Amino acid sequence: MQTGICLRIYLSESDSIGSAPALEAILGLCQKAGLLGVSVLRGVEGLGKHGVHSSSFIELASGLPLIIEVIDRNEKIQHALPIIQEHLPSALIITWPVQLIQGITE
Repeated sequence: MQTGICLRIYLSESDSIGSAPALEAILGLCQKAGLLGVSVLRGVEGLGKHGVHSSSFIELASGLPLIIEVIDRNEKIQHALPIIQEHLPSALIITWPVQLIQGITE
């Protein structure tokens, strides 16, 4: 087993970085940084600083919550984190240690 880090970024579908959707930009940054375990989860509903975001039929909008979760080795996450933070200064970003049982290879 190896020790790694789980990095989780909370976004909205409507967030952007420059002219690109934040989701696409962050995935590009993760790819450039060589991060291996990246998943995007789309929320059905959420409550944040801008109120309730829902996937109800009336509100099929682009404001649903997104979670980008990255699991990789500590050094790779620590290298990518300042770059991600620079592009998302107001996003909620959290990390916690994980045990990598299998699946992460160079």
